[in-house]
Amino acid sequence: MMTIVAALLSGLLWLGGSGLHPVAALTWLAPIPLILASVRVRPRTALGATILAWSIGQLGLVGYYLDTLRLPVPAVAGVLGLGLGLASGTVLLARVLLLRGRTVTAVLAVPSLWVLGEYGASRLLPNGAWWSLAYTQADVRPVIQWTALTGVWGVTYLLLAVPIALAALLGVALPTRVGRLDNPRPALACLLALLVGVGTWSAWSLSRSLEPAAPLTVGLVALWQPEDGLPIDEPAGRDLLTRYGPRVAGLVDQGARVVVLPEKVFAVTDTTLPLLVDALGQTEARVVVGAVLWRAGTAHNVALVLDPDGTITTYTKQHLVPGLEDWMTPGDEALVQGRFGVAICKDLDYPDLVRRYRAAGASVLLVPALDFTSDGWLHGRMALVRGVENGLTVVRAAALGRLTVTDPGGRTVGETTTAGDAELLVTAAPTTGWSTVYSRTGDWFPGLCLALLLVAVAGVRRRYQPFQWANASASARGPGLKSVPRV
Repeated sequence: MMTIVAALLSGLLWLGGSGLHPVAALTWLAPIPLILASVRVRPRTALGATILAWSIGQLGLVGYYLDTLRLPVPAVAGVLGLGLGLASGTVLLARVLLLRGRTVTAVLAVPSLWVLGEYGASRLLPNGAWWSLAYTQADVRPVIQWTALTGVWGVTYLLLAVPIALAALLGVALPTRVGRLDNPRPALACLLALLVGVGTWSAWSLSRSLEPAAPLTVGLVALWQPEDGLPIDEPAGRDLLTRYGPRVAGLVDQGARVVVLPEKVFAVTDTTLPLLVDALGQTEARVVVGAVLWRAGTAHNVALVLDPDGTITTYTKQHLVPGLEDWMTPGDEALVQGRFGVAICKDLDYPDLVRRYRAAGASVLLVPALDFTSDGWLHGRMALVRGVENGLTVVRAAALGRLTVTDPGGRTVGETTTAGDAELLVTAAPTTGWSTVYSRTGDWFPGLCLALLLVAVAGVRRRYQPFQWANASASARGPGLKSVPRV
């Protein structure tokens, strides 16, 4: 019964601590009941409890995968199976090491399994680093500063290492299948080391100030639109263009020098493009508008940059949404103009691409986007994390989502939802950023995690010596524990 209760509790904590609108604190707590229960039952029972808990935790995402993203059932099963495998492997590996008295290895090495799973998925699957526990902490600025050192992988590591340490500390007072985890010092030392390390880095990161520069006034506006752009030479498209014109002009009149519109607002050709330029490009501001550009029968998802001097620059989205955008042709080149880089929506799911923008000199990313209403918070916070990773300001205008402006330190400078028509004016968007360890070195942390995982596996394979814990003599353990079963 206790195992079932632990599974239900972990499942509910994962349900509240992950998904589209997570409660950050719950993510840290979710593994603890499972780990505490796992050292008191057989491996098969611990596995069943983990399967139940993770399945409960993913209930809030199944409808999103199937109905909103329209993923095929095998793809949904694969995503759920990936998480299930990582959760099960983490709990079972932590169980074995804790029962063998290798607390330090359990706390510091076992989280590497989950990190490597996320990293492998980001490399092998067509969605980049979209699937990560780290985004649950996007609004917790001291925690998310860690991404400037390690990328999202370091935050995922912490989200597993801290609960394992806490479970080991709590387990001191409770009997296991082989006695008691009666030495709290290794778990406490690991926990303190993690807190001091992350706290020191975060305190330094949060104390950084931007180089002096004139603040930038940016405007964002999103009106209701379909997903794939309205032809600009048809009545519906002309009506939408007519409504956008005054909104853009109004933001410029209020001081905006950059105005960003959402992704795929209009469908244009080289013949109809002048209509768009005449309506939106005759201002003193740089206007970035998302469009579907048709050329020679081929569709491209583009961001059109309309400068005050009449120059038109085109950026083509490099990472299209699988399934939903298969009818379009991706681009392969970044667009950086001085301090400004231009990307589109899903491009920000790929840390490598954003690092290339930073290396090219961009300190501000202008991002037309298109969300699915329910995932507006998640996608907006993923953009925030990319900014912290690389020391960038991110200006993101998402139809059916949120308009957000975030700074290099992870502050949300401005935000509003776009369920209907919405606009946002930010008068002090930073135009300077800073170089980060992650922007310079890339994904070094998964390499460290691979080494740590090898240490964990070696700890499991090493010949089992039962009485290794502190105070673990037969007399200290009492007459009721004369032998120790193998685990």
